[in-house]
Amino acid sequence: MPVSEIFKAILRVVLRITWVALNNLYCIPVHTVILVLCYPLFVINPRYFYKVEETLFTWLLSMVACWSYTAGYDIAESGDSLDEGIKNKILYMPNHQSTADVPFLMNIFTSRFGYSGRVMWLMDKVFKYTNFGVVSWMHDDFFIQAGKDTREQSLIELRSHLNKVFVNKDRDCLVLFPEGGFLRKRKAVSQSYAKKKDLPQLEYCTIPRTGALDVIMEVLGPDGTSPADKHITKLVDVTIAYPEGKPLDLQTIISGWRAPCTTHVHYRVFDMKELPTGSTELFKWMVNVYKEKEDMLETFYRTGTFPYTMYNSEARPPTPIHHCPRRFVLGHIAFLTASLAMFLTVSSIYSCLASTFA
Repeated sequence: MPVSEIFKAILRVVLRITWVALNNLYCIPVHTVILVLCYPLFVINPRYFYKVEETLFTWLLSMVACWSYTAGYDIAESGDSLDEGIKNKILYMPNHQSTADVPFLMNIFTSRFGYSGRVMWLMDKVFKYTNFGVVSWMHDDFFIQAGKDTREQSLIELRSHLNKVFVNKDRDCLVLFPEGGFLRKRKAVSQSYAKKKDLPQLEYCTIPRTGALDVIMEVLGPDGTSPADKHITKLVDVTIAYPEGKPLDLQTIISGWRAPCTTHVHYRVFDMKELPTGSTELFKWMVNVYKEKEDMLETFYRTGTFPYTMYNSEARPPTPIHHCPRRFVLGHIAFLTASLAMFLTVSSIYSCLASTFA
């Protein structure tokens, strides 16, 4: 590669990292301050406050979606129709390979205008202490404490959280990563466990954990303890397949150093009433789903063609997600304008206080 091309590539990476850092600086503080200022609305009418928070959350996720969009990292959806699925309350369950999974899911939800604010995420507690953690905390996402010692307590807290948030705030979608961690971190443990329990040996995903799913079924399933109109009626199994089996990661999305590519996201929609009700039977069902997921991934990585009709001859072919660039531009303008207004207001207050006590 010529020196000039190397220089351009390095410059592009530096500019993108700078842009994403600034994007965080002029978006997250504005989001936080607006919600704090709107808190009196929560006292008067919580529903209106929730609508404000959901709208801001939607705008913020569109900023994250913009990162992968501008880097040329496209997503092609296939299988059952997600647009039909989200007409119901859904449980959205993807495989988990890398830190790019969450930004890509945000990209998917953002493409359905206004939907991402009504999504509740279940994620590792470590995420709470990242730059986006305060946003997720204010959105009332649930943070799971990993580890055997805290697992039972986490499930008790999850049961309470589903009632307080998913039910009371009338969320429409619940995102759960059944594998409980990244593929590279859990693969060896999963294969060891599978060997002991005579379960399938998985190479491209791991044996799913079903403790959280049991709780979700107990609270939000067909026979759940929550009101019937709050029950989740569809489970969307999501298979994320990166090109050549080489997952992107958050650093790649931010820097854009890898060449533009297309990641496949495949949907299989199941009626919750068709799922087994017992914990043991539900685990067996999930293992079978992940064995089928493994077969799809193996075929894709071996042939380079995603086998979207492997389990449904009428499945929809891969279709790229399209975003409206104007929405991204308007979002940046809105956050920049709000940031400027916040800066000028704080500067004015500081000047007044300085002159008063001078």
